[in-house]
Amino acid sequence: MPTMSLILSTHLIQDAYHIACQYGLAAMDALHITAALSVGAEEFVTTEKKTKPMFRVSSIKIISIFD
Repeated sequence: MPTMSLILSTHLIQDAYHIACQYGLAAMDALHITAALSVGAEEFVTTEKKTKPMFRVSSIKIISIFD
């Protein structure tokens, strides 16, 4: 029987894959965004510049420290 953390991990990975495909994100960016969404975050702060694909994600406000 799978543990709860394994089930959640599998779910997060699947969600990250869909976000990566939908918005053209790199794997780690998709995992970070998905993790933030999974805990109910409304904002995601990054060192990425606004030209990066993660700023296409519409389900969470992406904030660059370079603003």
